[in-house]
Amino acid sequence: MKVELHSHTHYSRGKKVLYDGVESPEAMVRRAKELGLGALAVTDHNTVLGHKEAITAGKKHGILIIPGEEVSSTDGHTLALGIQETIRPGLPVKETVDLIHAQGGVAIAVHPFDIKHDGLREEARACDAIEIFNGNNLDRISNIRARNFAAKNKMIMVAGSDAHTIAMLGLGIINTSATDVDGIIKSIKRGAIYPEYTYPSVKLLKDYAVTRLKMSYSHTWNYMEENYSPAKKFFGKRMLSLVNKSPGSIDRFFSALAYTAFACTVTYSFWRNNIRN
Repeated sequence: MKVELHSHTHYSRGKKVLYDGVESPEAMVRRAKELGLGALAVTDHNTVLGHKEAITAGKKHGILIIPGEEVSSTDGHTLALGIQETIRPGLPVKETVDLIHAQGGVAIAVHPFDIKHDGLREEARACDAIEIFNGNNLDRISNIRARNFAAKNKMIMVAGSDAHTIAMLGLGIINTSATDVDGIIKSIKRGAIYPEYTYPSVKLLKDYAVTRLKMSYSHTWNYMEENYSPAKKFFGKRMLSLVNKSPGSIDRFFSALAYTAFACTVTYSFWRNNIRN
């Protein structure tokens, strides 16, 4: 069975940009079926609000739903799979992992060495498994560091798309012989899995960024109004207003920005890791 362990729906919300995930649970499940996946973990940020809709859609489309959550611990993001209730954010990772285990779940260190420093880094050792591929780590180096860390510490390796849109689903999956949710959780804990993955295109991530800004337009505009300095507010609002011109010729500009950001991300990641090592 092919299993997607890391996905977000529109129940994942952000502070500056309201919509982190842009799709409904139904849309994510339907796409998982089209891709030939057998199971989908719904792992929204610090909430389990999407589980009920996802389970209903899963029964409709014949997809196993793994209830999950991406928990913001004080040490970094931790994926909780196989849980029934929300794991409270803002706790140390070891306490977070204990709460996951208390619900019979499995704890995974996701994007542990990402350049945004949202990952657990060396604290990943507290988890049952580690994500050695994350679809949002376009710099590649962050994933390479995770794989090397996992090998050095003899940790169970998984892959996750970190899909925030249907176009990202299935990029990072695990394969398992398990046939139900409990079996999948146990197979991860035993390491009876193998990951499979491929990177998303820069265009895909550009399209996602434009979509989430469109959906979050009023919220982001108001956030800038309330929190930005006059100069930052002026330029920020001017840039934000451009998303309303997409689709159109403005997309060439967005593509140029996306490739520039990609190049800067790779350069920064390479520099940071060379300095660190």
